[in-house]
Amino acid sequence: MSSDPEVPAGADPGTVCPMELPPTIGVTGAAGFVGSHLCERLLGDGRGVVGVDNLSHGTLRNLDRCLNQPGFRFVEMDCRDRRGLTRAFAGCQAIVHLAGEKIPRYGGAVHTLEANVDGASSVYATALLLDAHVVLASTSDVYGNTAPPLREDAELTLGPPTTRRWAYATSKLYDEHLALALAEERGLRVTILRLFGCYGPHNHPSWWGGPQAAFIERLLDGEEMEIHGDGRQLRTFTFVDETVTGVVLALDTPDAVGEIINVGAGTTTSIVELAEAVQRAVGVPGALRAVFIPYESIGGRYQDVRRRMPDTDKAHRLLGFRATIGLEQGLPPTVAWHRRRRDEAGGSPGRPELEFAARSSPEGGPE
Repeated sequence: MSSDPEVPAGADPGTVCPMELPPTIGVTGAAGFVGSHLCERLLGDGRGVVGVDNLSHGTLRNLDRCLNQPGFRFVEMDCRDRRGLTRAFAGCQAIVHLAGEKIPRYGGAVHTLEANVDGASSVYATALLLDAHVVLASTSDVYGNTAPPLREDAELTLGPPTTRRWAYATSKLYDEHLALALAEERGLRVTILRLFGCYGPHNHPSWWGGPQAAFIERLLDGEEMEIHGDGRQLRTFTFVDETVTGVVLALDTPDAVGEIINVGAGTTTSIVELAEAVQRAVGVPGALRAVFIPYESIGGRYQDVRRRMPDTDKAHRLLGFRATIGLEQGLPPTVAWHRRRRDEAGGSPGRPELEFAARSSPEGGPE
């Protein structure tokens, strides 16, 4: 089921035989980007959903299609509240943990580390009490500067702790270690998904939502896109419907328990190519409307990753998952959502990346 009538259909789940569908799924970060799409998909599949979110980054507008459905219950709370989370998810057979703090410049490295570690610990404790299967949304950032293609069993190469951008990767890697240790020693049933470059409607309209979100907003404001470095960095961009398909398949595939699985597109795109594709999707004619920002002018001991390309063989073998939606298909509905969001706000809603940073960050500069 597509989460938006303008959105292309998701990936073919292949021929994997799923286990019996759990009747009720708990979702942390339910009002956020991936969480809201996942809730809608699960409800469309006939499952019950309990969504939890503290609304620090998400919004109930993302859940417009879920809130009035009889199979959906929303609880506004922080997932670090273990007692509250256990009460909220009572009766859930599985929990998808999507809540987290992504970028240390929005709130600081301490906030990122504490929120991600404490949130995951709370989810694991709840799952053990309820005997629920956990699907953990980890990140491609844990690969750091590991040479691609990035395999799930690769040795990891993170940057130094003096660069705060690695706080996010470190926190999610700890979450992975803790999950697997609890699986071995206490019987936690967990599947770890390393998500790569997800984009689409409901994404945060700032750098928090990825470069495509920031590029779209700047072009809609009549400004130039800001490209860090030379723009030749290679990334994968996975349309949100397909990311959600990967999550659902992980929920339903018994052989995925205890595994780490990359979920992402198998093709790579440079940041300059992304900017060109965004400009076409927005409908801005002419030469590339972008300015290149040298790394040394960014500050914060900035470190970039030059190449981030997943090995997707395991996802295809275990889950039957393969992403097929390219940017030319996925960007138009994404841009349409950005336009609708702005129209509903009565025009340009301002510069969300600046508003968000000012609201929550004691530090300056991106990672």
